[in-house]
Amino acid sequence: MNKKRILLTGGFGYIGSTFIERYFNKYSITALDVNFFGYPKKLKSKTTKTIIKDIRDISIADLKDIDIVIHMSELSNDPMGEIEPSITEDINVEGTKKLIDLCNKSNISKFIYMSSCSVYGFNEDFANENSKLNPLTEYAKSKVKNEEYILNSSKDYEVKILRNATAFGFSNNHRLDLVVNDLVHSAIKNNEIKVLSDGSPIRPIVHIVDICRIIRYLIETDSSKKLLLNVGHNLMNYSIKDIAMAISNITNIDNLSFGKLDGDKRSYKVDFSYLEKSLPGFVFKYDLEKGIDELLRNYSAFDEQIQSRRIEQLNHLVENQILNNEFRFV
Repeated sequence: MNKKRILLTGGFGYIGSTFIERYFNKYSITALDVNFFGYPKKLKSKTTKTIIKDIRDISIADLKDIDIVIHMSELSNDPMGEIEPSITEDINVEGTKKLIDLCNKSNISKFIYMSSCSVYGFNEDFANENSKLNPLTEYAKSKVKNEEYILNSSKDYEVKILRNATAFGFSNNHRLDLVVNDLVHSAIKNNEIKVLSDGSPIRPIVHIVDICRIIRYLIETDSSKKLLLNVGHNLMNYSIKDIAMAISNITNIDNLSFGKLDGDKRSYKVDFSYLEKSLPGFVFKYDLEKGIDELLRNYSAFDEQIQSRRIEQLNHLVENQILNNEFRFV
């Protein structure tokens, strides 16, 4: 039986590299990535094909013989999105529009998009897929625009939009600019857990392995024409303080401190009941405690690199004139 042929945009990234690591034997994967943050060595023998290209430059030729597109190729968090809002618009929104327009001219059967629970911004009640959106950052606003365009403009293929909770877990192209990853790393590197805020903001979290497993589930079993799904678990809505306390308990590091309430207004609780209904039989592998243990095992051999904090890498590339002010390679 022929393997499904997948174009994975952002394939070198935090989640993309994990998907390839887990499923390179099952699918024929073409990884398209601009390569801002490096190409993990472990991936080089596991992709069918690699395309080093900015999503803004994608062409119909890149979709030749592709069955499924998984789209992850965007500036991937709130701080990066704030560097220059017009660049976020250009890469995240215009790049995605261009990709959808090309998909409409191709023969793909399925399009899977990585959105974010950050579209909810701030709430006091649990947000479900029908709740009013309240994006507070350029990154979240770009996700809202892309969801609308994808749902309204896609043509003859299935569409799956995943509003992922805040990701955590170890990756071949690791990130330390995510709350659980950062606090665990700080605990073992500095023997302290230092939370800059007062710890009150709430974030739903989800392990990257479970995100990848849900993507596979949707590839293999779901046939709905259009699906919009919060991705996470109802038992994994945590305050930052809760996360820090769990890390302290597991690592036996009591040097735990909190700052003051800061200007970041993001705090949202999310209802994931629709996922349980839409993905019958799916069982999450990772809760917070198991995810912390996984990070601790991997951090023993992990060397922090500048690209581990994505905004630092982008600033480095611009300051050293490797990228211009439009985030194009010079």
